Amino acid sequence: MNTITHTTPLRTGPATTINRHLKGEWTKLRTLPSTWRTAAFAGVLAIGFTVAVDFQEAGLTARQRGTFDATSASLFGVIIVSALLGALAVRTMTAEYSTGMIRATFSAMPARRLVLAAKAATVAAFVLPVALLYDVAGFELGQRIFTAKHLQVTLSHPGVPRAIVFGAVAASLVAIIGVGLGGLIRHTAGATTTLTLIVVGGVTLGQLLPAGLRQYLPGTAMQAAVTVHRSGGLLTPNAAIAVLGAYAAIALAAAMFRVAHRDA
Repeated sequence: MNTITHTTPLRTGPATTINRHLKGEWTKLRTLPSTWRTAAFAGVLAIGFTVAVDFQEAGLTARQRGTFDATSASLFGVIIVSALLGALAVRTMTAEYSTGMIRATFSAMPARRLVLAAKAATVAAFVLPVALLYDVAGFELGQRIFTAKHLQVTLSHPGVPRAIVFGAVAASLVAIIGVGLGGLIRHTAGATTTLTLIVVGGVTLGQLLPAGLRQYLPGTAMQAAVTVHRSGGLLTPNAAIAVLGAYAAIALAAAMFRVAHRDA
């Protein structure tokens, strides 16, 4: 007597494929020691810079106190966090190209655009809570410093929760830009330098540009995203996040185009 065994076919629908890509990228990211070292270093450096800046900001004149933004000053570290975690995002792409592992990745997962999208989503999802944690820490430390000068605000102050969350969202968008630059340039040093110029250079060198143009630079947009008392030359926080989102979308789309039309 023959027994017929029925085997349930493996599901290979779109949701399963996307889930497989996300799991693969998360495994790569979390198993790299440099991921956690970079996250820890970013926090130490960001909080250290924030404390230093806040001590300097605490010595204000009576006139300056009227326009002082205690929230924005205590979230200065978001730029440092974005630059360092953005560099980590760059390496998630360029490391695979430098080692040749990208060929194995594309052989196992031929949908190249989906691989890139999964990598960007995974890195952004990692950066968001890390940056949020550092934003809250920086804010609390900053307000303790400002208390001595009666400049402090609280978490319940209008606009403060939004600024803290938007700072983390901005860092996540910069991470997506990093993935895009990594896929475009494919060299760690070149892509990291480009990202640093975009983020940090936008804050410093951007001062040479007219205010109407400067406000659309990524670094200046990041400042606007964490601002509660908006001043001239800055976008509204919502517009700033939209601008950063546009940069992220353009960088990722350009990388997807190159990945799809050029050999790994």
